[in-house]
Amino acid sequence: LLNPPSLNAPSVAPLAEGSSLEESINFAIVTKDWQMLENLLAQYRTTANFDPILYDYGLGALYRHQGRQKEAIALYQQILKSQPNLHYPRFDLAMMLYEDKRYAEAKVQLETAEPYLAPALQALVSQLLGTIKKSQEWQPTLNFSYESTDNVNQASDLKELVLGEATFIRSDDSLPQDAHGVRYNVGATKEENIKGNHYIYKSADLGGVNYWDNSDYSELTLQANLGYRYKDIKQSWGVITMVEQNLLGGSRYNQNYAATLEYNRKVSDQWQVSGSVSHLQKRYEDNDLANYYDGHANSTAWILLYQPKPKWLVYAGADFMRDNLADQTESSDRQGIRGGMVFSGDKVSVRSSLRYAQRDFKEDNFFYGEKRKDDEYQFSTTLGHKKLSWQGFTPKLNYECQKIDSNLPLYERSNSTFFVKVDKYF
Repeated sequence: LLNPPSLNAPSVAPLAEGSSLEESINFAIVTKDWQMLENLLAQYRTTANFDPILYDYGLGALYRHQGRQKEAIALYQQILKSQPNLHYPRFDLAMMLYEDKRYAEAKVQLETAEPYLAPALQALVSQLLGTIKKSQEWQPTLNFSYESTDNVNQASDLKELVLGEATFIRSDDSLPQDAHGVRYNVGATKEENIKGNHYIYKSADLGGVNYWDNSDYSELTLQANLGYRYKDIKQSWGVITMVEQNLLGGSRYNQNYAATLEYNRKVSDQWQVSGSVSHLQKRYEDNDLANYYDGHANSTAWILLYQPKPKWLVYAGADFMRDNLADQTESSDRQGIRGGMVFSGDKVSVRSSLRYAQRDFKEDNFFYGEKRKDDEYQFSTTLGHKKLSWQGFTPKLNYECQKIDSNLPLYERSNSTFFVKVDKYF
């Protein structure tokens, strides 16, 4: 067998009448006639001049088509171990390694095969090597937005609090407040393929919001993540750790520490499932806040995604969170459902999501003497137009609103936020 055409070859001449079984196998591979290939391989195994290398080459191509990527890779590695000068099978091996997210191995095979390939495939190799190199580098992001909110302090608009026979008039400071400002985020992530399907994940982010007319509620968050991921052609999973410092009104507010186990699987070309399980520890700087809100939370969230057409994506999911805080009256169980859609057209992009959650608190409320129960509603939508992009900066119009209905009037509240967000990806 002398360097059969790559199964990634763009075209092939018609098969001549009376061709040999070996030529027919090569033809079936290049034309991707998998039913014919399967029949030919079964026939070829019984022939007197059986060539195990050609058979493994064809079987590996068939395995790749069937989604048995790792078995196909193993067969091609076996071929090249005995015949290292088969350059086109080496290129095919490199492509399978690339598809299986084994970028470090794919890079070695691509660089080895490149000098011996046709010019068109050499150009493809150069492009793939550039993609691999970029994927291993730090990926910076930058975004900022103008924000306007009618309830920056997340307060109820209840003016009179009636407890038994007593009536309390709430001060203006405790009622919903307007705020206008700039929200921003700058960060970078790096996902490095260290060996096989194994990755190290790192990220650092600095973000927040600066309200020029209500600076007491300006926020700043510094976050760092470090973790491990396993990625292949069908799925990925990993463990990501997080440490976060939050500032409010220019002063240190709280620290969060978390670990998340994440999972994603491609079920088919159209269906995908994604989920996570997290543990979060919360610590507050102010002793009074710490006496109420220090504690931990465990949560899980799962989403099913469906892509009916290339430009459309819809999803639905459910989530659950249990937080156990120092004050059991503030501890709760929250269970929710969510759904949304994404449309990315040639000019216009739209993203919308809707979420409902029910939150049940564990002990009787201090003011009302009964357990608090909330119904939470959230809606968000984003609209963008590609023609408005400039130098990689893409503005998007955003709207978010939240409403909480509670059996205890003091905790009912709503707020809406309008902002124009500008993203920059490098």
